[in-house]
Amino acid sequence: MKNAYDFVVIGAGPAGLMIAKELSGAGQDVLLVDVKRDIPKINRSCCTMLINEPNTHGETVRFVDNDLHFEKTGFTVKYGHPYVKMVKSSRLSPGGYKLTMGNEKEGVALPYTKEIILRNLLEESMANGCDVLTETAGIRAENIDGGVKVTLRDNYTRSLKEIRCKAAFAADGVNSQIVTGLELFKTRKYIGSFRVASYFLDEVDYPYWDSWITCVGKGHTPWGRGQVYMVPKYLPDAKEGDKPILDVFCGTPCGMPAKMGLDWFLNDGPFNEWFTNAKIVHKAACVLNFYTCIMNPVEGNIVVVGDAAAFIETYCQSALMYGYRAAHAALKVQDKGKGYEDYTNFWRESFEYCWPGEIEKALQGFGLGNMQDEELDYIFSLTDNEMYEGYVSENTAPYVMQKAIMSHIDQIRKERPQIAELIEKHWSASAEDIVKG
Repeated sequence: MKNAYDFVVIGAGPAGLMIAKELSGAGQDVLLVDVKRDIPKINRSCCTMLINEPNTHGETVRFVDNDLHFEKTGFTVKYGHPYVKMVKSSRLSPGGYKLTMGNEKEGVALPYTKEIILRNLLEESMANGCDVLTETAGIRAENIDGGVKVTLRDNYTRSLKEIRCKAAFAADGVNSQIVTGLELFKTRKYIGSFRVASYFLDEVDYPYWDSWITCVGKGHTPWGRGQVYMVPKYLPDAKEGDKPILDVFCGTPCGMPAKMGLDWFLNDGPFNEWFTNAKIVHKAACVLNFYTCIMNPVEGNIVVVGDAAAFIETYCQSALMYGYRAAHAALKVQDKGKGYEDYTNFWRESFEYCWPGEIEKALQGFGLGNMQDEELDYIFSLTDNEMYEGYVSENTAPYVMQKAIMSHIDQIRKERPQIAELIEKHWSASAEDIVKG
């Protein structure tokens, strides 16, 4: 490792790896830094689904010849591995009633194996000559005359090292340490924190292999907060014809142990019979700090990319896209002296959570789980045999849910006027109130 590079990329997730691949492929001298020893290995909970709804975060992504193709930006990411086609997305009440949206033709989302994407991008970056430094944290980036000074810390010796570069990229995720040291961090508003635990399960007696399931309601966790999600996906060593496993997530407000909630759901929850013979083949976890988006993700020659600038997440596919856009903006700056505004403008225009009201809308969809189980069972019993057109999307699914429920509001007003009043108030609740329950 040298003391100076053209570019330093902090974080080797989808965004950081895409930046490293594009810049090194353009002949730039690049250092990629990550805290993990084995970059493609995933120990952080991640749904990893291709959201194939057109124009998601300003881009339409499809599987083409078993690779991810970005139609508008015009690039392709190597994949070449099995993936799942889910044709339904259902919210499931504790009593087993459903609110379902679906797309039989295209699917509502296509879960793929994140490790394969990361491995392919890493191999391409290294083949381009990118230097890779593992088991090292990027703890600070500072603008200086002529570029950026990046401070790195070894995971084991705790020793510090300074690297100089023309520009640095903070692609170190939703809990970015680089971002917290920048002035632009002061523009963010903290909303709340969540813990997530997830198990990859085999030998599951599960009735919804074609669906993304969100378990909504107090009865799914021992303390009545949070939500449980289930998604089928393939392991990294899977081959065509193999069965998928089931990835089960439990997300809870900080202060409530997510693993305890997940174990309770599998052993004592309302659908525990599905997991009688289940075998855990992998475990993962994470902590999410919810902040509002960074509206200007560039400070001098430090560029913030992907989840590091976002509310919760950008989806893996959009992290790839924003990484691609950021890399090419940086190349334009090297060539013409300016170009970061292209990346900033695209970020503001395409990432929905930058728009007023979108955070509240998404959390309103999540916040239905704050209602009582009996109330949710009643509401979802009205939609149980229906299917509405929609996708797995934080931005559009809440509208479909609202439309489905409000289509029955006259009946609800007649039969259960108190529930009707709760429903109508719910769609105007603030983000902070929903996160706090």
